[in-house]
Amino acid sequence: MARISVIVRSMGRSTLDRALASIAAQDHPDVEVLVVAACGPGHPPLPSTCGPHTLRLVATGERLTRPRAANAGLEAATGEWITFLDDDDEYLAGHLSGIVAATAEDPSAIAVNGRVLAQAADGSTRIVGHPFCLSRLYRRNFIQLSALLVHRRVVDDGARFDPAVTSLDDWDFALQVAQRGRFADYPQATFRWFTDIGTSGAGGAANHDAPAFTRDRDYIYAKWAPQAERLFDAASARVHEAVAAIGRGDWPAAAEHARGVLAISQNDPHALNLLAEDARRRGKPDEAIALQSLAVTMLPEESDLRCNLASLLLAAGDRASAATHFTRILGEQPEHARALAGLRACRV
Repeated sequence: MARISVIVRSMGRSTLDRALASIAAQDHPDVEVLVVAACGPGHPPLPSTCGPHTLRLVATGERLTRPRAANAGLEAATGEWITFLDDDDEYLAGHLSGIVAATAEDPSAIAVNGRVLAQAADGSTRIVGHPFCLSRLYRRNFIQLSALLVHRRVVDDGARFDPAVTSLDDWDFALQVAQRGRFADYPQATFRWFTDIGTSGAGGAANHDAPAFTRDRDYIYAKWAPQAERLFDAASARVHEAVAAIGRGDWPAAAEHARGVLAISQNDPHALNLLAEDARRRGKPDEAIALQSLAVTMLPEESDLRCNLASLLLAAGDRASAATHFTRILGEQPEHARALAGLRACRV
């Protein structure tokens, strides 16, 4: 059974007990807990175990920023797989065993992307996250660090947290991981993020630092612009080849070009859209709906993708779901001709 290293960046606050208790309750049989003393030499001593799991305090003797604390943990980790937990959040039951089990679904994956149960100060919750999409990751972050599992070969290959990014350090790190391979998917929200507490500046209420967020966002955009542009250019060229094949009536070639896009741009929404249409033409409505639904998840603001999904649902007899999607489009674009016609068709 693979060893998992859990890196906990600790400011020595009382919430550390909750975080450690949630790790102690995990049923994965081989867990190494590394508590990094980000608060400096004043961190309180810790026991040698965390429930049934080994525990080590990683102390550098100085106060550490979030990225430097994460890097200290990476240097100390010995597990085959590595993940994180900030001292003010917690894992839910089965998180570690569940997320590592997802690696069996895609043995070539070098990381796993999970979901987050985000809880606000008023107790309200919402699920955050979706399957990995490289093109979308260049635009915005959807990966919370504690819902990310990475193989240690990513670290051995040099991936580290950028000391210049103090608020959106998880986004920059996820982009580094993404340069090195595929992500498997773990669609369960077994990590609880308390959005309104902590010091990241990327949450809500007191844990939101707008200037830091903007500074880090713009820094990441600039840092990763060359890679993003290369990906978009390569993917667009292959999509155009697929469209040209469709123009010739060569759908097998179009589908092959679309799969080529997915090989370089995991879960690219435009490639998924083309493959959904190919599935529809082949008489595979369920496959078409699944592919188009994933495309919409990856790019929810794209009305044409959503309209295609609504049309597939309507053709399959699911008028209620189709109407929901057509209505959403019209809420943003009241004159959208296809959505207007589709909604009328739902009411016939």
